[in-house]
Amino acid sequence: MKNMNDKTKKWLLIAGGLTLSAVLVVAITGQFKTEKPVDAPLPSQSSSVSDVAVDGGTPGNTEKEKDVVIQIPDTAQSANSGNGAVDNGTEQTIQGDVTKPEYTEEKLKNPDQKPNGDPVTENDKAQDHDKVEKPVTPPTTNKSSGGNSIPGFDNVPNLGENQVIKGNSDGDINKQVGTMD
Repeated sequence: MKNMNDKTKKWLLIAGGLTLSAVLVVAITGQFKTEKPVDAPLPSQSSSVSDVAVDGGTPGNTEKEKDVVIQIPDTAQSANSGNGAVDNGTEQTIQGDVTKPEYTEEKLKNPDQKPNGDPVTENDKAQDHDKVEKPVTPPTTNKSSGGNSIPGFDNVPNLGENQVIKGNSDGDINKQVGTMD
């Protein structure tokens, strides 16, 4: 290593680092591969048939089982809860289908009755907003003490013209500019 100059040492280090990186990348990606599933071997086919005995019976004993009858509920007769909901069968719904109420022209043009049949109350009648009487407010007394007429600031005294004080600064915002008197 004494004969090598710095440039050769640098290239050897870079080549070794690249080789080590390539080996690590291959090792890491090998961990993410999934193994192909291996099919289980098929059972051997034998030509002999074995007899199966149930409940300790003999192989020649064959009793007939009782027939099982399954009753399927009729989905056409669905139980309704009054709102069109169906709570049994395979097609169940929580709400019935929405229907838009239809109003006749007579119901829509009758001023004494709403379209759904309810009578019209005083609150439901249309109001002419141009003829509404505005509430009368009592006149306010002006309590200005300093000549200001801004509401809520009547007690602020008028101190005259604004005063401008120039500050000399070198531009640093963290330094004190003036004094508070």
